[in-house]
Amino acid sequence: MEQAKVLLHIGYHKTATSALQKQLFSTSDGPFASPPEERKFVLSNRFVLPQPLTFDSSAVREQYADFLDASHKSEKISVFSHERFSGYPASGGFDSPLIAQRLKQTFPEAHVLIVFREQLSSILSMYSQYITDGGHKSFKGYIAQIEPMMRRVPMFTPDFYRYDRLFRYYQNLFGADRVHGLTYEQFVRDSDAFVSSLCSSLGVAAPKRKFVKTNTKRSQSFQLLQRGVNRVFSNNQLSTGAVIPFPYATRRFGKLSGPLSRVFPDALDQALETRMARHAAAQFEGAFAESNAILKDLTGLPLEDYGYQLPDSMR
Repeated sequence: MEQAKVLLHIGYHKTATSALQKQLFSTSDGPFASPPEERKFVLSNRFVLPQPLTFDSSAVREQYADFLDASHKSEKISVFSHERFSGYPASGGFDSPLIAQRLKQTFPEAHVLIVFREQLSSILSMYSQYITDGGHKSFKGYIAQIEPMMRRVPMFTPDFYRYDRLFRYYQNLFGADRVHGLTYEQFVRDSDAFVSSLCSSLGVAAPKRKFVKTNTKRSQSFQLLQRGVNRVFSNNQLSTGAVIPFPYATRRFGKLSGPLSRVFPDALDQALETRMARHAAAQFEGAFAESNAILKDLTGLPLEDYGYQLPDSMR
């Protein structure tokens, strides 16, 4: 099997992307290389932020010419990894196809990695991230679709979590043999098998890695406080109209997560998580079964082993 030269890792969010970026794609002793000394936001600035009529794939490609050449000479796979490439969940992934087209225009030879996570778990995890990013809505408000027939602005939609659609979109762009799907649950259960599967599909030997957890989950009790801070003090795209605008309020208060989280009893956190989980289960009962059935056929992934919704006939 010929070795892949470029890998685009597009997410999804909350699927161990930070661990993969820092502990697999950026290490010197493995088969991968990431742009040296480039902060993560640069990829977003180059591929996500430009207006549709201002994006220049040739100019972006030229900015990475030296890196691509150096990676090729050292027989490493050049990796461009950012979960924002799959869209942003709170805005329904409205720009996912546009970003995919830009990636294709810039790196037409690339392979693509998409990592999935069971939908209810992903939605709940991303809701907490939404608060960390500055949002103030309750979980019920977060998943609500206000004026769904109007669509004046991007918003949450369960369509974002029908993974087969984006997977097939990338297959159509890059070719079915160059788009690879794995699951977050695989990574959690057996990271060695996860890495081996990825490397096998890319034509390289798998390095041994002992992954260390990179992001600490915030307690739901603290996130309840964070929501209040965001509503009163934070003025950002996820929470506008602050009563008392305070620069970087969300980020500054977030630094207190560790000490303040220890103040609240575990029972309170468990109660808050259970309530949200029950609401999510009721709201999205069976909503992703058909999509997951298609995804299973496309990828061969044992989704039933990881608790993904599937039609009764496939369980």
